[in-house]
Amino acid sequence: MNDVSANYTVKMIDAEGVNEAERSAAELHFRMALEAGVGGRSYVLPTLQACMLARSLMSDLSSEEMADAAHDAEREVIALWEKAEDQAIMTALKPFGRDMDQARFEIGF
Repeated sequence: MNDVSANYTVKMIDAEGVNEAERSAAELHFRMALEAGVGGRSYVLPTLQACMLARSLMSDLSSEEMADAAHDAEREVIALWEKAEDQAIMTALKPFGRDMDQARFEIGF
């Protein structure tokens, strides 16, 4: 992958009571965990884009159609992204030791 595909930003939003140093650390932890979850920095954007495409392709399918083996690849891509993202969120928020239900992370590209 080229360096262009590795360029993305992470921004923590809706995190009340978090100072700039905490926000910066959380964003770094999120980024590192996300990259580990998808196989490296250069795979973050392609994986996110593949997940978005898979969700789009499956958005109009019935439950029966979604379960069909013909859509295994789409389900796998979505699951890969969701697992990596969930782990990244947990990793980033764990040091706070308090309720951070409103906090989210935006990925920009």
